[in-house]
Amino acid sequence: MYDILELNKKLLAELRDVAKELKIKRVESFKKQDLIYKILDTQAIVVSE
Repeated sequence: MYDILELNKKLLAELRDVAKELKIKRVESFKKQDLIYKILDTQAIVVSE
């Protein structure tokens, strides 16, 4: 599980890999900051299930 500080240090390509692991679709269409928030949101949903 990643936190916002850790995600901000990653390159966009690394964030896309993380997003793909979380099964986030159309990762290429997100800007870096939007992708970070999407990853955080998705992690919260996965943990709560």
